[in-house]
Amino acid sequence: MKKVILSIGIGILNFIYFFIKFARTKDKITYISRQYNEETLDFKLIKEEIQKRDKNIKQVVLTKRLEKGAINTIKYVFHIFRQMYNVATSKILIVDTYCIVASVLKHKKSLKIIQIWHASAAIKKFGYQTIGKSSGTEKQIADSMRMHKNYTYVISPSDITTKYYSEAFNIDKSKILKYGLPRLDYIKNLNKKDEIYKVYPILKDKINILYVPTFRKNKKIKINGLIEKLDTSRYNLIIKLHPLDRKNYIFNPKEGIIIDDKFDSYEWLPITDKLITDYSSLAVEELVLDIPIYFYIYDIEEYIKDPGLNFNFKTEKIGKYAVKTENELLEKLEEKYDYAALKDFKDRYIEVEPGICTKKFVDFLMNLINEEWKSKRKNIEG
Repeated sequence: MKKVILSIGIGILNFIYFFIKFARTKDKITYISRQYNEETLDFKLIKEEIQKRDKNIKQVVLTKRLEKGAINTIKYVFHIFRQMYNVATSKILIVDTYCIVASVLKHKKSLKIIQIWHASAAIKKFGYQTIGKSSGTEKQIADSMRMHKNYTYVISPSDITTKYYSEAFNIDKSKILKYGLPRLDYIKNLNKKDEIYKVYPILKDKINILYVPTFRKNKKIKINGLIEKLDTSRYNLIIKLHPLDRKNYIFNPKEGIIIDDKFDSYEWLPITDKLITDYSSLAVEELVLDIPIYFYIYDIEEYIKDPGLNFNFKTEKIGKYAVKTENELLEKLEEKYDYAALKDFKDRYIEVEPGICTKKFVDFLMNLINEEWKSKRKNIEG
C-alpha cells in the first residue's frame, strides 16, 4: 500500500514538473539541503567563490528540514514546488543529502546534479550500504523513492572514500570526483582563538581536549565517567554535544569542564590539543590541522551490527587509539603520540589539498556552466 501511495505522489510531481520544465534554463545554480534550516557552510563557501568569478550567475539556496506533524508536511510540499521551479530553471543542482526533487523527477538533459555529501568521510555505513537494517531504509521505499538516483557527479576527498560512496550511492566510481569539501579550506584557515578565549579564559593555561561524540538517537552518551576521572588540574575538557543530545543531560558545574553551545565544532579545532570522537566525520576533517585523535568507541559492537562501519579500527594504524573504557582513554591521553600513524590516516583519507578545494571545485562548476553555451555556439558555427 505504501509503495502505491508513493508511486501516485511521484507521478503527480512528475506531471506538474513536466509543465514547469517549459520555463527557460538560466545561468543558475540551485542548492538544496534537508539537513538544515539555514545555509550550510559548504554552500556558503561555494556561493562566495562563484560570486567573485561571475556576479551574473544566479544562485538560489533552499534549505528546510522535514519536521514531524501534518502542518509541517504540508509546508514542505509547498517547499518542494519551489524547489521544482528553481531546479527546472537551473543548469546545476547541488545537494548535500538525499533530495526528493533530485532523485524522483525526470529532469532536462542539460541539468547536472552534484552530490556533495554533508560529511567528508563515510566511517559509518549509510544509503545503499544499510538497506534493510533498522537504521537504514526499507528496500521497497528506497526503490520507490529512487534513493540517490540521477546524480551526474559525487564529490569525494580520497580513493578510499570514493569506494564507500560508490557503494552507499550505488553509483559508478567514474562519476565520483576527487575535490574535497570546501569546509576543508575553512578549517585550514580558521582562527577564532581570541573570540573563544574571551568567552572561556581558562583555556589559555591548560591542555585542551575537545570531545565530539556522534549523535545517538534514543541513547545516552557516556560522558559522566570521563568528567569524573579526568585530571582537570592539567586538562580542560570541552564537550560538544549534538543539539538533540543536550536535552538529555544535566551537568554539575566543575572547573575545567565546558559544555559548549556557543561555537561550532570546527571553530574549536584551532585551540584543540587533543580530539576525542567516535564515528564522526570530524575524525577526518580535523586531519587538516594534524590534531592527535582518540576514538572512544564503547558501543562499537552495536555499531558494527547496525548501521555497520566502513572504518576498521583493527587494521588501521590509527586504530591503536581506539578504546572502549574511560581508563583506557585516560591512559592513551598520557602516552607519547604516534604522529606517523596520524599521517598514515591523513594520507589515505585526505588526498586533496586543503586550502584550494573550493577553488578547484568552482573551476569545475564554471566549466559546466559554460559547457552548454560552448556547445550551442559550435552547432551554430558548424
